[in-house]
Amino acid sequence: MGDDTSQTGKRDRESTERRIVSAVLDLMENEGFDAVGINAVAARAGVSKVLIYRYFGDLEGLMRTAAEQLRGITPDISLRVVECANEHEQLSPESLMRCTVLELRRSVEDNPLLRRLLVWELTEDNAMTRLTTELREESGLDQTEAFSRLLAELRPDNNTDVPALLALVTAGVFFLSLRSDSVRYFNGLDIRSDEGWQRIADAAADLMRHL
Repeated sequence: MGDDTSQTGKRDRESTERRIVSAVLDLMENEGFDAVGINAVAARAGVSKVLIYRYFGDLEGLMRTAAEQLRGITPDISLRVVECANEHEQLSPESLMRCTVLELRRSVEDNPLLRRLLVWELTEDNAMTRLTTELREESGLDQTEAFSRLLAELRPDNNTDVPALLALVTAGVFFLSLRSDSVRYFNGLDIRSDEGWQRIADAAADLMRHL
């Protein structure tokens, strides 16, 4: 009987912790990172402030837990890139690069929270932004490694500096995706349209062809 009660209590706590963290992410997505505070989270999650302090210690502890959850909002696009390349053309270094651009763009377009996070990291330097940046960097390195392995199989003698190349491509895609919130055209390209992004992806593929 005691074990059953203990297990039930553990499940209840885990469920409540998830609800609290979900409240943090919901506030971030809908109201911005500055809206996150103990009072706001407690109200959104429907729990007492005391419970939040008991489970997470303080706001920093809660935010660190939320940051771990934010690791998952940067999707693993490596499988999607391969699927995209195989779907539209034969798998090649050029198709990998073209689909990397398109899938990176889609990952930002489809994820309002990731968009907010990227802007926040660009404009704020605090413990939370450093932590989220670090966690997403780990995820990014995993995807760079996957791209490097595929490129090595397709072009064994290639000496391309893949991390540097993907840093340039990823930064460009993220910037243009965020920039499209305020302007439609960048260097004459319609960065709000699929056609404009297809041109960008084709140019990246052409660059890959000449490396």
